[in-house]
Amino acid sequence: MNAKRFYLKLILRIFLGLLGVLAVLVLAAYLLFGRGGEASQIIWGASFDAVYAESLGLDWKETYLSLLDEVGVDHLRLVAFWDVIEPQGGRFDFSALDFQMAEAQKRGIPVILAVGRRLPRWPECHEPAWVQNQSSNIKNQKLLDYIREVVTRYKDSPVLEFWQVENEPFVGFFGECPKPDRSLLKLEIDQVAYLDPSHPILLTDSGEISTWFPISGLGENLGISMYRVIYDGNYTKLYIRYWPFFPQWYYRVKANFYKRIGRLKTVFVSEMQAEPWGKKPLTQMSLEEQYISLSPEKLRANIAFARSAGFDRIYLWGAEWWFYAREKLGVPDFVEIVKKLWRPQSPIVLD
Repeated sequence: MNAKRFYLKLILRIFLGLLGVLAVLVLAAYLLFGRGGEASQIIWGASFDAVYAESLGLDWKETYLSLLDEVGVDHLRLVAFWDVIEPQGGRFDFSALDFQMAEAQKRGIPVILAVGRRLPRWPECHEPAWVQNQSSNIKNQKLLDYIREVVTRYKDSPVLEFWQVENEPFVGFFGECPKPDRSLLKLEIDQVAYLDPSHPILLTDSGEISTWFPISGLGENLGISMYRVIYDGNYTKLYIRYWPFFPQWYYRVKANFYKRIGRLKTVFVSEMQAEPWGKKPLTQMSLEEQYISLSPEKLRANIAFARSAGFDRIYLWGAEWWFYAREKLGVPDFVEIVKKLWRPQSPIVLD
């Protein structure tokens, strides 16, 4: 046997050996932390963004009220965007968020309220224009000042359930944002906890491509994303289907592991994919293009998948788009599908 063949066989054996070890580790992880099934009772919620609703050509107030009264959403995640709340330095506009909180209070709907620089929806970081050319030190102080104003205003709301501080702060490769800053994030968390010790703090991370280890050391409550089809605009320029790589038990293993070792107390899905993801804004995509990542059938499948992952709280992402699809594209299916989540007598099933 020549040397080349010998080394090729050696490398192959090493690779197969490592693959075998990995398989054993995966099996052990599943047996130790991955068992379980659908939670006995699931709280379903939805995120809402007035700015995004307007960008889709919708009346955001009508859309919000339809979400609450027509669809029947009874748990919400709302967002205090810095550039909306403080459009000019030291001048605050709470009118839109006041309306959302007041309508939630009228209906007794618990609210997760997100604050920080990095918050849900592209470009992820939402700095007001007046602060963008300031030094990092000034920006950070102004950020803390804005957070103080928001927390002080809403901490006594009877429907406030969690403060979400930042959104997926360690997913640094996605979005137009500064590099992750753990020390600044810790300052934000500490400030919110000091100003409002009565409400728990929620931190968030990618459900698929993050280990959760860095974020789990900063808080005990974690919200995760759950996506099934994405478009990678950075590297491959392809649609990527997560389902072969991230089965239901993958999420359970991580959640149960971190709870078992005491680094997390609560883990739930704060962002389940319920709108398309494409290579351009949705308003510029045909319905056929949008259906590549989310059709009515895919939405049903996503809901069924989320159910089977075993989490007892799941917030859907994309509520504004459901109404866009109905009002602008003539497709009522998405609104009709999600309505069933708040009607236990009409469970969602796959076609």
